[in-house]
Amino acid sequence: MIADMDEAVKTPVKKGLTIFHLKIIAYTTMFIDHVGAFVIQPYTDANLETMGYRMMRLLDTAYEACRIIGRIAFPLFCFMLVEGLFHTHNRWRYLIRLLIFAVLSDIPYDLADGGILPNWEKQSVMITLSIGLLVLILMEEIKKLTISVNVRNLLIFLPVAGGALLAYFAKCDYSFRGVLVISALYLLYPLFTLDRKAYVVGGGILFFWEWMNKYSRVTASIAYIPLYFYNGEKGKGAKWFFYCFYPVHLLLLYGIRCYLMR
Repeated sequence: MIADMDEAVKTPVKKGLTIFHLKIIAYTTMFIDHVGAFVIQPYTDANLETMGYRMMRLLDTAYEACRIIGRIAFPLFCFMLVEGLFHTHNRWRYLIRLLIFAVLSDIPYDLADGGILPNWEKQSVMITLSIGLLVLILMEEIKKLTISVNVRNLLIFLPVAGGALLAYFAKCDYSFRGVLVISALYLLYPLFTLDRKAYVVGGGILFFWEWMNKYSRVTASIAYIPLYFYNGEKGKGAKWFFYCFYPVHLLLLYGIRCYLMR
């Protein structure tokens, strides 16, 4: 879920945003999104018959605002996943670490999302990102095969199709679209190093087109603005803090909802 750049060696660049800054933006907007999804909406649904019209409209507006802001998070997580793929020294260890925290986050996610244990109807975005990373690693491995270019180009899309199907049938957050977006950002990554502006515009259009029928998700395109100012540096550490933040913040929001609905 976060870029694994602790072992990267980059040329120091003073100006611009680092991976640390991108993490702050992504996790902050994700937290806001989850406040709307896991606290405001359940509270509104539970008290719909007793609350006044004005309060209902206020909570509905707050919920929509949280979800609109929250759409910014996913594109940043997808980009950092791709960035981490190219900067970690051990991609399989990166995947294992992500999977471990995805499993550890399963119960907190189920609690926050409705309190049903276990809940097989929806999997967290951590599972989506884990599947996406596995797809990217397999694509990189296929690139190394000593076969004809045409065959290699054909085979490289097999992990994408498999990952998309897995995300769909596992009922992951963002479903097959999440894996397809991660794969698209991976394939477009060379453009990021050649023409940052073209990559930003292309990625923004990708997300706008993908979710233009859902106005609350169109704001995902805004995530490409900070990417334009990304300077390629890791920035501050706190890797384990960000890994732990996901399950911890879900438990916190679950606790807040339980308190409000006593």
